[in-house]
Amino acid sequence: MTVPLMNSIKLKLMIIYIAVVLVVMIISGTYMIYAVRGREIDNYEIRLRRHAAIIEDQIIRVYDPQLFWLADEWTILGAGADDIQGMILSDIGIPIAPREFSQLLGAQRINDEAVLAAVMGEVGFTVRSRAIDINETWQQWLAYARPVTVGDNTFIVYTRVTTDSLNSGLSQLMLHLVIMVLISVVLTAILWFFLANTITNPIVTMIDRAKAMAEGELSQEIPVHGKDEIGQLAYNFNLMAKELSQLDTMRKEFVANVSHELRTPLTSIRTYTETLLEGALEDPQTASRFLKIVDDEAQRMSLLVTDLLELSRLDSARSKLDQDVLDLVGLLRVTIRQSQILAEQKNQSIQFDNPADACFILGNSPRINQVISNILSNAIKYSPDDTTIIVHVETTDTDHRVFVKDEGMGIPEEDISRVFERFYRVDKARARAMGGTGLGLAIAKEIIEEHGGNIYATSAPGEGTTMVMRFNRYFEAAVDNE
Repeated sequence: MTVPLMNSIKLKLMIIYIAVVLVVMIISGTYMIYAVRGREIDNYEIRLRRHAAIIEDQIIRVYDPQLFWLADEWTILGAGADDIQGMILSDIGIPIAPREFSQLLGAQRINDEAVLAAVMGEVGFTVRSRAIDINETWQQWLAYARPVTVGDNTFIVYTRVTTDSLNSGLSQLMLHLVIMVLISVVLTAILWFFLANTITNPIVTMIDRAKAMAEGELSQEIPVHGKDEIGQLAYNFNLMAKELSQLDTMRKEFVANVSHELRTPLTSIRTYTETLLEGALEDPQTASRFLKIVDDEAQRMSLLVTDLLELSRLDSARSKLDQDVLDLVGLLRVTIRQSQILAEQKNQSIQFDNPADACFILGNSPRINQVISNILSNAIKYSPDDTTIIVHVETTDTDHRVFVKDEGMGIPEEDISRVFERFYRVDKARARAMGGTGLGLAIAKEIIEEHGGNIYATSAPGEGTTMVMRFNRYFEAAVDNE
C-alpha cells in the first residue's frame, strides 16, 4: 500500500524537523548578530573616546584657542585609522577646528544628541546619528562628545565615525549566517530523509501486514529492531497477529466441533426416524426403544444449544451480573445437597469438610451455584461406583479456595492445561456416552473469571482429579458479621 507523498509521515516529520532547525538557526543567528553588533559598537565607542582624548591632550591643552585650527596634529588626526573624524566645538556646539568643518558649517550648531549632552556638561554617545560629512553628504554616525574645560573656557571634543563599516560587517555576517542556514537545512533534509526510514519503514511494513491480515492472511510477523516505541509497536503487532491467528484456529475448531456435535445426534435422529417410518413403528418394543434414543439425542442437542448460548452471553458480556455478598459455605451446602441424589445413583458419597466460619464472597448466587454444580457433576460422572468425593475449603489472606477431589481415572499431564478449552475431552467416546457437551468446564472458567477468580486442575492418571476454584474474599462482610 503506497501512501501519497503529501500524506506521508516521512514528509511531515521532515517538514517539522526542518522547521525546528530553521527556528533554532534564526533565533541563534539573530542573537549572534545583535551580540556582534553590540560588541562592535562598544569597540567603536572605545576608539572614539581614545581619539577624543588625543585631541584634548595634544591640541586643546597645548595650543591657544585661536590656533586650534592651525595645529599640525590635524594632519595626523584627520581621516586616520577607522576613518574617525574629530572636531573641537564651542561650548554651545559650533565647530571651531579643524578648518574644513568650521568653513563647511560656519556658525551652524551641531545638534547631535551626543553634542547636546556635552553642552549640558555630560559625556554623550549616540548610534545612527544623521549629519553631513566633509563632502557635504548625509551619513549615519557613531558619535561621541564630552566637555573639556581649560581655564575659563569650555570646549567640546566631538569624534565620530560612519556606520558604513559597522553595517558592512554585519551584512557580511548576516550573509554568512543565511548561507549556513541554507546549508544546514539542505543537509538536515538529506540526513532526515534517510533517518526517517528507521521510523517510517516499520510503520509501512505494519500497514502492509495489517492489510494482509484484513484480507484473511493472519500469519504475519514484523522484525523487531529494538526496545523503543517502534520496537514495542512491532512487538505488540506480532503479539496481536499471533492472538488473531491462538483465535482463528479456535474459531475453526469451534465451528468444526459444533458441526460434529450437532451432526452426530442429527444423524442418529434421522436414522432412527427413517427406520420407524419404514415399518419399525409396527413393533411397539422396537419403536419405544428408538423413540427413547431420538428423545435422548434431541435433549443432547438442546443441552448443547443452551451451553452455546451461555458461552455467547459470557463472551459478549452484554449483561452485567448482579452481585451480592454471599456465604460460600452456605452455597456449597445447598449445591452438595442437590448433587447428592445423582451421587446416590452410583452409590457414591460426597464428603464436605464443613469449615467452622462463614466464607464471604461477592458474586451472583445462581452463577456460582452453576459452577459448583458442574464441577460436582463431572466428579460424579467420572468416578467409579462406591467411591467418595471430597469437598473442602481453604482460606488465605486474599481468597477462599474450594477443592473438589474425585477418585476417577485422572487426567494425563499433557491434557491438564486444555481441559478448560471448549469441546476438549480427554476421553471423547466416554464423555459422549455420558452425555457431556464438552462445554461445561469452559463455561465454569468463564463464570469464575467474570467474578475475578480462577479455576485450575491437578491430576495424575489413576489417582483422580482435584478441581480448585478460587474466589476473592469479601472482607467488609466478614467484619460486619463479627
